[in-house]
Amino acid sequence: MSRTFAVIYEAQADFTTATEIADRVMLTEIDWLDAAILPFQRGWLAELPVGRWLTWSSIPSRAREQGIRVRGHFDGEPGLPDAQAARRAIAYILHVADTIDAIVLVRDMDDQTERANGLKQARQVYSSRCRIVIGAANREREAWVISGFHPGDDAEKNALALETQKLGHDPCLHSHELTAGKNDQALRSPKRVLKALTGGDWSREQKCWHETPLQVLKERGAGNGLANYLDEVKVHLVPLISGRANEGPNER
Repeated sequence: MSRTFAVIYEAQADFTTATEIADRVMLTEIDWLDAAILPFQRGWLAELPVGRWLTWSSIPSRAREQGIRVRGHFDGEPGLPDAQAARRAIAYILHVADTIDAIVLVRDMDDQTERANGLKQARQVYSSRCRIVIGAANREREAWVISGFHPGDDAEKNALALETQKLGHDPCLHSHELTAGKNDQALRSPKRVLKALTGGDWSREQKCWHETPLQVLKERGAGNGLANYLDEVKVHLVPLISGRANEGPNER
């Protein structure tokens, strides 16, 4: 039986990065699964209904169209950043979708690290209805990609050495120390650093999460949220495909 996973994301790059990383985790964790049959085991939902992207910015108006209103505290506590936005997004998907097996919330933390806990507050509201996976990038998706960068030739070695000199540390090992902001050309901007390392080549970016061993991504992603996301996929999505989904939807 094929499973359907809906994704709430900020931009297409976030959707692609998060889903392709999740696919790698499932292929690694499930011994009978291979790339040929994977598309028949899961479907990634990027739009709902067809033609309407499931982006964070689009959800509020679409929820209003459906008469969806979310308000109030979370288990008696006020909502942290993104808690209400995530609750609205989850409510919208569960309202308009016929069948959803899991919802993945992919979000840049930017300069608000409490967003991750806000997403957890929203997840708890719907923990009995649907599996919800949190992908909280600290501080931006680009930090995840940088943590998977390995120089492949002398030019890339030189680029990494130059960035290390500028920043005072290897950005691949300390991507969580980069800072998000409106200026993408700032010295510590993850977007600037990633472009300096990959030349702005999307296919080169993809190698960072396609080819780097998952264990390396987990070690380097301890501070940027990627390690947590790998664990979330393993705990919440893998059992849905493997058939070992006997535990509750959201134990963590």
